[in-house]
This record gives sequence, structure tokens and C-alpha cells, in this order.
Amino acid sequence: MKRSTIAALFFTMSAATAHAQMSPVTNFDRGLLVGNLLIEGYKLIRGNGTGSKAPDPTAKTVESFCFKNKMDEKISVKLTGRIEDEDIRKEMVIQKGEKECTYQLPKGVYLYEIALSSKDIYQKGEYQVTEETLMTINKK
Repeated sequence: MKRSTIAALFFTMSAATAHAQMSPVTNFDRGLLVGNLLIEGYKLIRGNGTGSKAPDPTAKTVESFCFKNKMDEKISVKLTGRIEDEDIRKEMVIQKGEKECTYQLPKGVYLYEIALSSKDIYQKGEYQVTEETLMTINKK
């Protein structure tokens, strides 16, 4: 993972062990050492603490673009766009209460069309895809 954190953790353990050999270690010192190791280990596993990485503004694609269906029936979603002279078409069928995603979608302007299971058009529109998004489709 992060080599500098691992190296610092190893150095702390080595220094504490060397210090323990020179002078008697009390239970309090041992408790501080164990607590510090637990906290540093947790930070190492968890990462930077934000829970999610910040989107890269220079990226040409978004990690994921998702739709969540809160309708009483399944829906179909069609995304169409023309990005850098390339036609992009995505179609998804989303069951009631479920979520579907498309991954590594190029950034740009897309037309979307949401159709009900009866093939009636529920919603149409245009959307500028610039970052990871979850679009929720609700009942009107």
C-alpha cells in the first residue's frame, strides 16, 4: 500500500523494541505503543479518510454512471451521444427497485430516453456527464 507509512510503522516498532531493551517498559508505555500501532494500521487500511477518491478533472471518462429505478415497474434507459466523432449508445433494462450502471463512460453530452415496460416514453432529456452520477428515476 503506502510504503512510507509501512516504513514509519516498522521504524516505530523497531525504536520501541530498542528502547524497551535499554530501559524497563511499563504497562502504560506498552498500552501507548499498541494503541499507536492500531491507529496507524487503521489509517493505512482506510486510506486518506475521505472514503472516496476525488474525481480527476483531466480524465476523459467517468468511473460509473448509474440509474436507480424507484418506479412500480421495470424501465429501459437508452443513452446516446457523440463524443470525439464516436457514436456511443448504451441501453439498460432496470428492474423495479434495482440499480444499473455503465462504466468508463466518456465525458460529454448525452441524450437519454426512459421507457416504461409498456414502451411508453416516461422521460427524455439531455445530460452533461462530467463526474460519477446516480440518477434516480421516481414516480411522478
